[in-house]
Amino acid sequence: MAQQNGIAAVGYARRSTDMQERSIPDQQTHVERWAAENGCRVLRWCWYVDDAISGTSTKGRDAFESMIREAENGRDFDAVLCYDMSRFSRGGTNETGYYLHRLTLAGVKAVFTAEGIPEGDEGELLQGVKSWQARQFSVKLARDVIRGQLSSLKQNPSAQGGRAPYGYDRRYLAADGTVLRTIRFLPDGRKQEFDAQGRHVRLIAREERPGKTKSDVVRFVPGDPAHVAIVRETFGRCIEGYGYWSIASDLNKRGVPGPKGNPWSEMMVKMVLHNPVYRGALAWNRMTVGKISGFDGEGRLRPKKGRIAKANDPSDWIVIEDAHEPLVDTETFERAQRVLDGRRSQGGLARPTNRYLLSSLMRCTKCGHTFWGCTGTHHYSKKKTRFYKDGGYQTHGRAVCLHTMIDADALDAWVLRQLRVVVLGDADTAERAIDAFVRDAMGGRDDGEDRAGVQKELAAVSKRIKATVGLLGNAELGGMAELEQALVDLQRQRKELEARLAGCDAPASPAPSEKEVRAWAKEKIEALGAAVAGRLPPMELRNVVSGYVDRIEVDPVAKTGTMCLPGDALACLEADAIRRVKNGSHEEQQTTAEERLPKKGDAQSKSGLSGH
Repeated sequence: MAQQNGIAAVGYARRSTDMQERSIPDQQTHVERWAAENGCRVLRWCWYVDDAISGTSTKGRDAFESMIREAENGRDFDAVLCYDMSRFSRGGTNETGYYLHRLTLAGVKAVFTAEGIPEGDEGELLQGVKSWQARQFSVKLARDVIRGQLSSLKQNPSAQGGRAPYGYDRRYLAADGTVLRTIRFLPDGRKQEFDAQGRHVRLIAREERPGKTKSDVVRFVPGDPAHVAIVRETFGRCIEGYGYWSIASDLNKRGVPGPKGNPWSEMMVKMVLHNPVYRGALAWNRMTVGKISGFDGEGRLRPKKGRIAKANDPSDWIVIEDAHEPLVDTETFERAQRVLDGRRSQGGLARPTNRYLLSSLMRCTKCGHTFWGCTGTHHYSKKKTRFYKDGGYQTHGRAVCLHTMIDADALDAWVLRQLRVVVLGDADTAERAIDAFVRDAMGGRDDGEDRAGVQKELAAVSKRIKATVGLLGNAELGGMAELEQALVDLQRQRKELEARLAGCDAPASPAPSEKEVRAWAKEKIEALGAAVAGRLPPMELRNVVSGYVDRIEVDPVAKTGTMCLPGDALACLEADAIRRVKNGSHEEQQTTAEERLPKKGDAQSKSGLSGH
């Protein structure tokens, strides 16, 4: 401590980055010299030091917060000596004034030894100006850093600082493209350095930063082959329909460590699946982590509101395509994004695990709610049983619907058996069922509208409209409602015929060949056979059933249910072709839902359902 005219004092020092290696000692030396020159008797020094921490906020400055706390609670000092206002705080006049006021209320005086701030009103005014200047220095520095990073990203393009994405290493290149070295991040925070020939050079400590000159260009290159394989597997599992939790759970079950050595979480999987870096693009500004400024997709700066990191809208991302070697191709990446978008619209129904086979297909005819999959435990045997429960009763009670429970295992088995019966029909083998289906589909092919027939019918309707208009002009018949309604019906019929005639003029889409119809039928029928035989995992089984079953209508009063299987073989085949060609475009979303049971017409199966 120090004594200045009998006043005990402590010191506070701070430096912003670990690159300012002599900043802390320099501050301490200056403050101690100032104390000696101003007649202070130093008994012992007590320093509060925040090392390599920004002064734009007090959050994270443990020594500063400890100093304020001790000043207000049982302090043994009456003054705080600090080099200048910027070391104390760069938070602006409001934040700096707030903490100075707290010290004043506690009876502690703040002295800035390099500022020479006088006492009285003049000193109070000068103190506000100094704190504003300290803040503006940080604002300007933040603005210059952002502009420099943005320029580097667009001109080179060069990856910015920080840890490489999972599956990638950071490769440093000279301005002429010569490979200088490669840095691989390890789960524990340490880094491996490889030379230009790929030989291991050294192990870099966690707190040490790899050096980088201003002219160096950084590229992402595929890293640990095991990590690359996990990235590709993650995208593949996503396309199969598995969500964040399921993928993370499977990786953890297999003992695969996460990016930093810890277990995988849903957020980690999400960050992999949504990051454009894996398709070879550099995406910057995905989050605003700076404390002062952010910017939009056009590079315009904007003040940041709040202290926490904030995810930015994709429209604000700065994306540089083809910046490095991708780990997955663009088609795979886009397919994964479409699957994820579809899962958001489906909610829990898209969950690949812990979801019942028919829960999304069953609907109550009385209340209109879907049925929920539930598990119950028998009171005496303690055996767990799976049920489908009426969602209306489950949510609102008997005021909405009856208490209806259906044994899930029995209903699942019944549905699969009925599907097999409907698909195979009278055929005793799958091959015969396919042959029958192909004959039915190819024989029932519609070659398009007969243009001459439509024109003839249209002419007849127009003639009847003209005659009806003439009758309405008759003084005795003009007020008859029947004639007016007949005219409305005829006009609607004419519009329909005109639309059909326009369809005749449109170029016809190529009809599917017998080979295509047979291949499609074989795929669907064999998948159903595997489902009935229990050879499919839950995810694939649900896909097969949802591809055949439109809905299951449950009548809780009659205790019966109807399984509806609408189907149009040619429409299904055309929808399948559109999906493969368009790769999930808007047309796919419209047509995929039409892919149903490969059988002409609508089929219905009924079953008695126990309800209580």
